[in-house]
This record gives sequence, C-alpha cells and structure tokens, in this order.
Amino acid sequence: MAPNLTFNSKSGCELVDCRPPAPAVAAEVIPQLPQNIDYLAKDYDSFLRGMLDMLPTRIPGWTTRTEADLGMALLELFAYIGDQLSYYQDRVAAEGFLRTASQYESVRRLLSLIDYSLSPGTAAKALVAITTTAARAVNKGFAVTTKGTDKQPSIIFEAIEDRVVYPNLNVVLLHSSVTAGSSLAVFEGELDLFLTSGVWVWFQSGSDGEWAQIADPISVDHLLHTTTVNFSAPLMNDYDKATTQINGNGLMTSHGESHTQIDTGSGDPGQRVALNFAPLTYVEDGAGVAQTTLRVTVAGKQWQQAEDFINSDPTDFHYTIARDNQGYITVQFGNGAQGRKPDAGAAIEIDYRSGTGMQGMIAPGSLTQFQDLDQLMTAVVNPQASFGGTDPADIAEAKLIGPRTLHTQNRAVTSQDYADALLQGVAWNKTMVTPLHAKAQFVWTGSWNTVVVSVDFQDRQSLASVPFRRQALEAALNRKRLAGYDVQVEDARYAPMNIELIVHVKPEYFIRQVRTQVELAIGPLGFFAPARFDFGQSVRLSDLYAVVLKVEGVRYITPKRFKRLGDRYPDHARDGVIEVGPLEIARCDNDPAHPGDGIILLQMCGGKEG
Repeated sequence: MAPNLTFNSKSGCELVDCRPPAPAVAAEVIPQLPQNIDYLAKDYDSFLRGMLDMLPTRIPGWTTRTEADLGMALLELFAYIGDQLSYYQDRVAAEGFLRTASQYESVRRLLSLIDYSLSPGTAAKALVAITTTAARAVNKGFAVTTKGTDKQPSIIFEAIEDRVVYPNLNVVLLHSSVTAGSSLAVFEGELDLFLTSGVWVWFQSGSDGEWAQIADPISVDHLLHTTTVNFSAPLMNDYDKATTQINGNGLMTSHGESHTQIDTGSGDPGQRVALNFAPLTYVEDGAGVAQTTLRVTVAGKQWQQAEDFINSDPTDFHYTIARDNQGYITVQFGNGAQGRKPDAGAAIEIDYRSGTGMQGMIAPGSLTQFQDLDQLMTAVVNPQASFGGTDPADIAEAKLIGPRTLHTQNRAVTSQDYADALLQGVAWNKTMVTPLHAKAQFVWTGSWNTVVVSVDFQDRQSLASVPFRRQALEAALNRKRLAGYDVQVEDARYAPMNIELIVHVKPEYFIRQVRTQVELAIGPLGFFAPARFDFGQSVRLSDLYAVVLKVEGVRYITPKRFKRLGDRYPDHARDGVIEVGPLEIARCDNDPAHPGDGIILLQMCGGKEG
C-alpha cells in the first residue's frame, strides 16, 4: 500500500510524516571538579594511594577494595607501570647533569662539551728476544703469554709488527767494546742481510742490560768481516766485548688478545652490535696518541669510526661506539639518513683486541709461553719489564677534574690573553722560552687585525740574535689566536735614562768604595734590573732616592739630571717623574761600551780618598 502523502505548506515538500519533531532534551551537565595532582608521587604506593583517593569523586558507587576485584587489579597494574616510568624518568634526568650522572657515556658526552676527553687507557708494551733454529717470519698478532695458574690467568701480549727472525742473530758478538753514550757499535760478522733500520737489539752485560734500536746507515767491512750499526739513541751502559751477550731478534709486543666477531646486517636503522670481550685495547702510536684496535668491515669494505652522526650523510660509511661502566663496547651504525645503514644480509666483521691498562705491567722474564706450529723457535722472553700501560679514566675522578679545566683558557681573546700566553713559557725543542715581560696590542693593517706582541727577555737579547725565540713564540700564539687574526712578535722598545747625581759621602767612608756600591745599586743589577720595570712603568726619583740612601756611607744625594737620554727630552729633576710610552721599558745599563742603553754619572762629595 502506498504511504499516505501529505503536503507541508511550510516546507513546500512532500513528507511521509509531517509531525513536528520532538523537542531536544538537554544533556545532563556533569560538573568538572578540580583535579588535585600530587606531582611528588614517584613510586607504587604513592601512585596507588592517589588513584584510590580520586575514586570517590569519579565513581562514588565503587566502594569495593578487595584484591580480587578486577578494578583493583587494574589500579595496581597502573601503579606498577607508573612506578617503572617514574624510575626511568628520574634516571634520564639524572644523566643530564655531571654531578648526578652515573653512566660512562653520559659523563663522556657532558665533559666533551667543555673539550675534556676521557682517556681510554693504553696497553702496555714489551720487547721480547727470540731464539730460533731457522729463519722464520713472525707476523703481526703473534701471541706470547705469561704462565697462567688457577688463581691468575695468563696475560696475553701480541706482536704489533711483522718481523723475520734469524738464527744468525741469536747470539751476536761485539768486535770492540762500547762505552756509555756511544751511538754505534761494531759487530762480528757480515750481518747487513739480517739487520735493518728499526730492528731492536738486546745488550746484556752482567746485571746491566738495555734495548737499542738500529738506525741507518749500516755498513759492512768485507776485509774484517764486521758490521757497523748506528742506534737511534745513545747507549746508557758500558759493554765489554768479552762479557756482553747480544740478541738481534727483538720484537715489539703489546698487551691485548685479538678477537673477530661476525654478524649480519639487518637492514634496520641504527643497528647495534655488542662486543663480547672487554676492555677494548688502545695502543700508542709513534706520537704517543692512543689509537683504537677496533676495525669494522661490512660486505668487505672498512667503515670509519665517527664521534656521532650529526655531520654524517646517508652515503657515509660511519659507525659510532658507546662504552658501558664495565668497559664493554657497542657498535652502532647509521639510520640511512644520518650515516649509512648496513644492507640486509650484509656480512659484518668486527676485529678488535681486548686488554689494556695496568694489568699489562709485568715483570722481566714473565713472557715465556708461545705457540710455534713450525717448531722453529726455541725461546721467547722479555728481558725487561713492560712499560706504558695506563688504565682508562675513572669517571668519578673525571667528574672532579674535568670542570677544573675551564679555569685554563686555551684561546686568546683580549690583548692581555696574548701576553699571558707567552709569559707562562713556551716549550721549544726541549727548552723553555719565557719572556720576562710581554705587551700586546691590536693593529688594523687595512685587511685584517694583527696582534703585535712586544717581548723583553732577562738577557736583553734581540729576537734577531736568537732566531728560535721568535719562531717558538709565534707558533705558540698561532695555536691560541682567534680566526681572522694574525700574530707578530717584536722586540720591546727601550727608554734609556740619563741620570746624574751628586752623592754626599759621610766623612768616615772612602769615596771609591761608596761610588762602586752606588753604581751597583742603581745599575742593571739593582734599581734598573730587567725585572724592575715593566711596559709603560714610569721612573720615580723618590724610588731612586730610597735605593741610593740604603748604601752604607751615603749621607744624602742631590739630583743634577733626571731625564731620558736624548736632547729632545726634558729634565725631570724637579717634578721627579719620567714617563715612558705604553710599549716602552725604562732601561739604564750604564755600560761604557753601549752608552745608548743609558748612562749614570756620579759626582762624589765629602768622604775620604783611599
């Protein structure tokens, strides 16, 4: 049956039901009560108590508090989760401050903000002497260990260089005796085929012994059948040819055991690989800088270690490492946007060594155990104790020492900073170059700023007469200067004095003796000593009075001339003050051979001749 259609004149349309709609019922408004949140709630009990206290304001009808109630079980679960999250929140916040940080990586990164680096420690080194029955190649990584016990495991040292050992070098004889301080020795036999530059040779004579490293040139006398070798450093002891035992098969080793760890690329961003052995070995290079033994290879290509991925591009083969408090290392790769990530299924090979620090400091004769599959070597031993092992930095000590480095300024900013950088002394070829006074000023050259530093030395020698001084001082300033500044070191400008005094001598004193004492009191060993006057320091007649009147036999003095040397300068005998320029130093050497460095004239009155 068709519906009953009616026409609604108001709307102008046909409707099935033209009854007016029912009036809308207003929804019940529930008043919002203020929420009192206790931000000091940090554990399970306080979280659970807070939720139970809030229940009457939200669900008044829920009064059940039994443990079997599903709602109570959920509240206890929420309290447990809140306790865990609160713990993590506190831990993360604590690691952001040096005083409360407890993790090695947190302390390292915080200290890096003030350019303080935690030392990773270095492995000890030991030279071993090898005895062999035939020529044998000893490759890098060859292991020699101490003898282990149930209570003390063996300590492993590995060769850090390739070497060929020869039976001809098991026992080398001296052709002539060698005295301490000598840098060469003459050996019996033509050994130029076995001894090369860089080889270590062990000298033993009674209780005295030392290692010597051979340096070029090596010469052979075919008539006498002798070999003359030079050493990189002079010998410290005397060696008689009849009692000295020499082994030429020296090999440098270092503490640490090699490991190879294999993994597979997951293709995920930020893939991590934890190393199985610790601590990671660092070995000092020739410059004394600790170098890591960690090598990471992915799909046959070696990747490079980076401090972080901030400046890494998606194609950069970079990885970073993080160390925990027990010394274990985790290798992390990039995420594909900052640093490349290993492809899925790519072979990851990590080579490294474990073992470092003072544990490798062993006594002479401790390294005796080795494995020789060819059975050619008969003995390996370290005749001297190992050396150079240092423990990794202790984080508790670093937290105390690191901030103190802020008191040492490593960058020169003001003119006084440049002067202070030189006044503290500059090391140059095992000598210290220390100016007595230094004064710096900024000079605009038209293209850039130049920091001109005037220096004065105790010996008053010019920079041209001692060439290495200028080189050492400018090199030190270049390490501290700001970008965009040039540095230049020049001689101080001197202001020579011209002084004439009338000295009245007491009757009972000899004039000649008093004159000598007054000249000493005023001259370059007394009042005008190099350390007495700094840049821009004026000369006062009152100070001169005080010095001269201390001389025994002087009754009083009368100034006749008190001025700078030169006719253009006025006499200051009345006002008693001679001003010098800011880059000048008052000087009066009273040397007849160099009158331009200042003169002192004395007229003696009274006293007696003799």
